[in-house]
Amino acid sequence: MKRFFLLVFLIVCQTNADDDDNYQITLMSYNVMLLPSILVFERDQITRAHLLTKAKFIRTSDILCLQEVFQKRPSAILLSALAETYPYSTPVLGDEDDKNEWNEVWNDHISSSPLKFVSGGVTILSKWPIAYAVEYFYKHACSAHSFVRTGFVYAKILYGHNKYPVHVFGTHLQPNDYRGCYLYGEDKIREKQMHELNSFLQARNISSHELVFILGDFNINKYNVQQYENMLEILHVHGQYLHSSSIPFSWDSSFNAMTNSRHNNQLLDYVFLHKNHTPINTHWFNLITDRMASKQWRLLGENHSFYNTRNIPLIELSDHYPVIGFFNLSQQQWSHRSSGVITYIKFMTADTNLPVIIVDRELRIGTSINQAGTLFILTNNGTPRRHRCLRSEQNILLIDANKPEFYLSNEKLLRMKFGKEHSNRYLKIIQLDNLSNCIQTNSTIIFQSRLSTGYYYVNNKFSQLCTCTNDKKQAQRFRLIEVERKNVSWSMAYE
Repeated sequence: MKRFFLLVFLIVCQTNADDDDNYQITLMSYNVMLLPSILVFERDQITRAHLLTKAKFIRTSDILCLQEVFQKRPSAILLSALAETYPYSTPVLGDEDDKNEWNEVWNDHISSSPLKFVSGGVTILSKWPIAYAVEYFYKHACSAHSFVRTGFVYAKILYGHNKYPVHVFGTHLQPNDYRGCYLYGEDKIREKQMHELNSFLQARNISSHELVFILGDFNINKYNVQQYENMLEILHVHGQYLHSSSIPFSWDSSFNAMTNSRHNNQLLDYVFLHKNHTPINTHWFNLITDRMASKQWRLLGENHSFYNTRNIPLIELSDHYPVIGFFNLSQQQWSHRSSGVITYIKFMTADTNLPVIIVDRELRIGTSINQAGTLFILTNNGTPRRHRCLRSEQNILLIDANKPEFYLSNEKLLRMKFGKEHSNRYLKIIQLDNLSNCIQTNSTIIFQSRLSTGYYYVNNKFSQLCTCTNDKKQAQRFRLIEVERKNVSWSMAYE
């Protein structure tokens, strides 16, 4: 009898352990913005694809759903590299080359239309075997998406060593562009698409003991309360609960230089858990993280004229930020850090310890070591945001901290000019001592400039700073002094 109870006890413990393992699952949704070349022929998506392959965070989840995997070559670079981490994957939604790789194809007549010449750009990658994969094409779309094989991807994944069935739906709903959707409007089109997804899900008759996730770029702003709550009702999913270390936007026009600053900040991306497939005593979190590239890249490419106003140095990987979903039982640690920091700095000459000051909008060298130096905002991105880690050889932008509407105009004479749309406004910062991953306060640095006539270094000529030497040895040496870092508060936008 004792042996019988002991056996039952061990079986129950083993079952509970297996359940706990199921609740360690993590999923990520990421719109990587690898757009068709017909839309962004001038963008260096190849470089950005390579930078995405080097991003460690993109490899941390059990299941990864990518959206906007449109352009062939950069998409192939990314997916080929990620295959090392995610050995199992669905084809890209609507990719005609892999049409026969699906277990099921729904509404194939829609994708076969000659008007649909762009793939749906959605794929699911997994560290665990995919037992069944379906591509579904939405019956409803409008505007530019009328030419896209838009829909969703369904994957049945056997998670963990015990092959626990997990059901994942990845999608990219109708975007907002306010053109060409006159009959219904984008919000109504999205509703129709979500009803299609929900109908398909219900028809699968999935056991309530199996997890069901719906994730992707829904193009529904969480802070548009009516549309958001309508989405939750149609899909029958739990509301998005953001982890305490999450930032509040997945499309952040305040900080992300790849976004359109004319539009408000928005939260468009979600990793949802279905209400009918929710384990007892668990809570589902989402975390949005603003990870950046390992180095700067240029929008128009390395060989394009740097003084073109559009060819700004970027450290973003996409216009969207990735969203991670996980249970409260997850053993993975999520760091707590502020959403953003603006860094205030001063510069001193390394040889004479004199401050850099602004006099009549010109950058000059002060006359006394006791003279107060000018305070600048320093950024290594196209917006006055945190630089976090400032590395040698990065291009930086200097802003007058007391009058932030004035930006450095990188001409022969270094002057501060109103507004940020001047063609030459970046300097390359080069560290000369204490070489480390990040430039620290009191580091010795020089500045390099690129004008239309070539590369020059910043020199001190009669106490006025100018880009007037192409000899690196003649460059004026400075010490960077970090004065203060301020947390950036979010500007919440409601529609």
